[in-house]
Amino acid sequence: MNATLPLRQRLRRALLLAAILGLWAPFKILWEQEIGREQDFLRYHGTVMTRQLRDDLGQGLTIGVLSGMRNVVADLIFVVNVTIAWENEEWFRMGSYINLCTVLQPRAPVFWDVGGWQLAWNASVAAAHDPRQPNELRRIKASRFWVDKGLDVYKRGIENNPNYWRLWADTGLLYQQRLKDYRNAAYYYQKASELPNAPVFYERFPAIMYEDAGDDQAAYAAWKALWLRLTPEQKEKKEHWKEKIKASIRRLEQKLSIPKEKRVFPN
Repeated sequence: MNATLPLRQRLRRALLLAAILGLWAPFKILWEQEIGREQDFLRYHGTVMTRQLRDDLGQGLTIGVLSGMRNVVADLIFVVNVTIAWENEEWFRMGSYINLCTVLQPRAPVFWDVGGWQLAWNASVAAAHDPRQPNELRRIKASRFWVDKGLDVYKRGIENNPNYWRLWADTGLLYQQRLKDYRNAAYYYQKASELPNAPVFYERFPAIMYEDAGDDQAAYAAWKALWLRLTPEQKEKKEHWKEKIKASIRRLEQKLSIPKEKRVFPN
């Protein structure tokens, strides 16, 4: 018995196989490209080795990054280059180095935290008192420029490290003390207080910020919510910060003319 398939059937099978391979090939290419991207991400931890980054790093540090020592390179740049630029008051150079460190180590909160502080506080204050600039308005403008740069570093740091409470708290501090934007300060302090390991005193900061903003209704709601979260045992225990909450609620209930039946402390 002849086991050879007829020519027509063999052609049909060959065409079917070609069609399957033709449909599979694009998906295979896309799949391999995605695997390549994932391998690069795991190798460089999200760092894209662009030509600009190579130019910024120089040959020696680029070799270090490509050799898997990205964290060592970032530490070296921050400890040496950022410090020298700070000592020489070369603020633009310092900002570039800070940005380079955050690109190399986006998941290391310390670079965002200290970098934002260097720009929003050190560079900003230096610009405000720059003896080389006799025009006061230009000094004020330069100072605000560095505050905004520091704020941008903090916010990008939060995007990359959303569960790090200190970045939220430091952003709140910046809004409070440098920008006098108490509503935004309240928001960032509130977010900081909700994260693990945040000091408990940050729970009171939103209410204080609302009072500084002149928003007595929001401040009353914040103080009241804070008090109602306490257990009966916690409320009975005498502590200074709880007395502060009670006193604030009583004062605002009086100021806002809250009806006695709706007050937390009617007496």
